[in-house]
Amino acid sequence: MSEEKNVVASESTELKRGIKGWQVAFIGLGGVIGSCYFLGVGWCIQVMGPAVFLAFAIVGLIVFGLMIAYAELLVNLPRKGSFVAYTNEFLGPTMSVGMGWSFWFNWVCYCPSEAIAVSYVLQELTGNNSPVAYVAFALGALAALTIINLCAVDIFAKIESGLAITKVIVIIIFVLVGFGIWVGIWGTPDSAVLGAVEDGFKGFGINFSGDSAYNIMFPNGFAICLVLMVVVLVTFQGTEIVGLAAAESQNPEESVPRACRSVTYRIVGLYLVPILLVLLLFPTALATDATPVFSDVMKAYGFDTLAIVFLAIVFVAAFSCANTGFYGTVRCLYGLSVEGLAPKFLSKVNKNGNPKNAVLFTLLFMWIVLVLGLISELTGMFASLYGTLLSLSGFTGTLAWVGIIASQKRFRSKLKANGYDPDKVLKARVKPGMSWIPWFAMIAQLICLIMLAFGDIIDPEGNAGGGIVIFSVACAAVILPMIGYKIAKSQGKLRDVNTLGHDEKTFDEAFPPINK
Repeated sequence: MSEEKNVVASESTELKRGIKGWQVAFIGLGGVIGSCYFLGVGWCIQVMGPAVFLAFAIVGLIVFGLMIAYAELLVNLPRKGSFVAYTNEFLGPTMSVGMGWSFWFNWVCYCPSEAIAVSYVLQELTGNNSPVAYVAFALGALAALTIINLCAVDIFAKIESGLAITKVIVIIIFVLVGFGIWVGIWGTPDSAVLGAVEDGFKGFGINFSGDSAYNIMFPNGFAICLVLMVVVLVTFQGTEIVGLAAAESQNPEESVPRACRSVTYRIVGLYLVPILLVLLLFPTALATDATPVFSDVMKAYGFDTLAIVFLAIVFVAAFSCANTGFYGTVRCLYGLSVEGLAPKFLSKVNKNGNPKNAVLFTLLFMWIVLVLGLISELTGMFASLYGTLLSLSGFTGTLAWVGIIASQKRFRSKLKANGYDPDKVLKARVKPGMSWIPWFAMIAQLICLIMLAFGDIIDPEGNAGGGIVIFSVACAAVILPMIGYKIAKSQGKLRDVNTLGHDEKTFDEAFPPINK
């Protein structure tokens, strides 16, 4: 690749660095706390029982392994092409095509599902259940996402970080109020809902007594918990968005490690603590995905106003998560184009530093999915589009995480081959005592993918579904782009491009061999 080609590419395809360091962390949170957090968690609690806490703890450890591996890559070998740049460099273009396009497919399906969730919540809040209102709310939600993501990236960052802060504040309020209920400071139990629960300190009597330890933890068996780990992974997906945002942050070397660590800790805290409080205050059998379980808890103890707030926050969460996912999948598509793995026009940016062509291309398919979803809901052609899309997201999104960790492992292997000691030369490195965590994260996710294929998937709507069908469709989203890439390569129609920004280096430039 010529020097002139590098210069031209960097001038015409570089993203604007318009995201502040503190916004990077909240954008990462925005991608995680979606409608599935508030609605899907309730159904997981109902089916998994108290074991749901263990499931979320395990996935929290997986997220930690992912983030420390990603931070090592982002800081020591910066790239603007999202994780696609790393999979292309360390796993090869064929694998990168499959993982990159499947990640794009993931969010192209998931964002319209969140727009539909917005419509559900607005119908509940306004009391207008007409088909016209349902369609208008959903179309309006995606239209708002369209406008925001056509703006400059710094405008997106301000809007998304604000929405994320709102969600975090509401969750903290639940933790404070829920803890006060548990210790008996306030709250009056509704006997019609909770039965014989008394005022005062609640202890562990609601869900943790009256049976053997195994039956208490796994009321519906251990196997169902393994199957539903896919749904739990969906709930956490979006964490990788912090890496996409880091490419456009103003000081990535400092903000990326801090954001990766803080997002991990905050996610664990924002999930595990609230879920534990729900288990201490609310019978698992009463949890559902029809309404947010946090809203049900507040209502059961007489906090009707807060119950409405937790219903309304689902609207904010769904809109925010879709907004962040939109941002992330567009940047992934941009990264594919920059790496020569997607059409060249998708890497063009406008004067605001926004990859507008990638935005418009992605929007086209999101609108197609939304229209098909609305038709299916109104005609009954598909019984559970929302749940099916979540299961598809569980597969394709998890594959992106596996690709990130595998790239980090290959990165370290190449370092050693070039004569370097990773523990001495790397910044923001995975410490020796934690090196097992990314391995655990990758293996655990692969097991979850196998469970998706051979388990009887039950979606968050409560409907049993064919796991093998969902697995097949998800595999097609990965394999078909790889086949297309191989065909294009055999016909000589590929661009032999690996464009780097002016401040980026190849692996061998950053770490030239010292043992030869």
